[in-house]
Amino acid sequence: MNFYPNNTYDNQLVQTVFGTLCIDKKRLPSSGLTQIGIPSFVAEWLLDKVVPGSGKLTSKEQEKVNQFVQKAFPRKDERNEIHFDLTQGRTVKVIALMQVRVKLNSKAEKIPEPLAIIPALNLTECAIPTEIIEQHKMLLRQGIWGAISLGCRPDGQIEILHFDPFQISILNPQNYFNYRQQFTTPAWRDLLISAMGYNSEHPYYTDEAKIWLMARLLPIVEANFHIMELAPKGTGKSFVFENISSKVKLVSGGKVTAAQLFIDGRTKEVGLLGRHDVLVLDEVQSLTFDNPDEIIGVLKNYLASGRYNRSGFGEISSDCSLVMLANIELTENFKPRNENYLVGDLPDFFSETAFLDRFIGIIPGWYIPKFKNEMASHQFSLKMDYFGEILLSLRYDNRFLNYAKEHTAFKTATVRDENAVLKSASGFLKLLYPHLELTLEDYERDCLKPACQLRQYIRNNLYYLDDEYRAAGRELDAEAI
Repeated sequence: MNFYPNNTYDNQLVQTVFGTLCIDKKRLPSSGLTQIGIPSFVAEWLLDKVVPGSGKLTSKEQEKVNQFVQKAFPRKDERNEIHFDLTQGRTVKVIALMQVRVKLNSKAEKIPEPLAIIPALNLTECAIPTEIIEQHKMLLRQGIWGAISLGCRPDGQIEILHFDPFQISILNPQNYFNYRQQFTTPAWRDLLISAMGYNSEHPYYTDEAKIWLMARLLPIVEANFHIMELAPKGTGKSFVFENISSKVKLVSGGKVTAAQLFIDGRTKEVGLLGRHDVLVLDEVQSLTFDNPDEIIGVLKNYLASGRYNRSGFGEISSDCSLVMLANIELTENFKPRNENYLVGDLPDFFSETAFLDRFIGIIPGWYIPKFKNEMASHQFSLKMDYFGEILLSLRYDNRFLNYAKEHTAFKTATVRDENAVLKSASGFLKLLYPHLELTLEDYERDCLKPACQLRQYIRNNLYYLDDEYRAAGRELDAEAI
């Protein structure tokens, strides 16, 4: 499916418009940084600071980056060496993710001090000045990557002396809207695809594939946007979520507990849904819950209202989007075995219609080709840290949802269908038309139709599973007005 004629990527235009906010995407794969666990939004910042330039890294540049990484990025097995240096009165500087927690205890005689956590070093009880926390409140949620200076107090407690976060200093959405005006729609779409890390010029990335690649960004630009992606292995479902921002948390497979998701009854620490902007559960085909009945009940309430409570604790509100990724097998024609029952191979709770209906849609990942090395972005495009932050900044701009409401007429849809389609259409508007300059034809083709298709996959499964949903009909129908 091709909506637009072949479009040539204009690297010079990107550099002219975005300046220091863009980077040559060829540099990251040749650096090897993501292979050692450094997310792209940190790695691109590092490359621009240590070895600014364009093209693949030269051997000298690679050596310089390696030396910097060995010196600045700590390994867990270096913990004892760092402890020794600290006890000798030395200051140690590292680059890592840092979080801050406050352990509340009603029986405590004094207000507890906040404690910094540095997972890379297994450090969980570092003293930290409240001034640093006041300046960077995100430390209290998902944490922030940055340059950390460590020292040691006379009583042996490690303390944070200084913290320099990795983030853009000024974020101006209006500038972003102005930048959009200088691109055609296909050129802007390809810029987004390239910023995600994919080669938008590769012939396997058809217009339809690009729609569903962009759909992976919807939970980032829309608050409380709950969606699934079902796809064969190797399409890069989790890649963008792992690399775009520390405000996006990826959890892979295995067992998930209510304490992890909601709130820990022992420590009273708010769980993942309350601390992040996007929570991604990967490989949910193998997902198990510690107490399924308890978790699904609370989760259903959260998916519907954005609020949850557990074990007598006060109600917690959150704008976190929940994304569930699963591998599914395809037929020899590269289609699901049963498009009307896509959740058939997932854990049983996915087939509970009251649970499934609360998801906005299903991204049809079988339209996205399996990823190969030549399909990695090699153009000039947005730095990942800027890209992630600007997308997250659009979550509460209501102009896009208002546009969708004013220009959409539904023929056959339930209330949940309408809300889901409008939210998805709003998200596609934020991605493709952040300046809100478009025709009704643009809106219907690029926003409304893919929004309806996302929801149609949910509707197909509900229709298959429950007679009650069959009474409402199967096809979802809406048009731009």
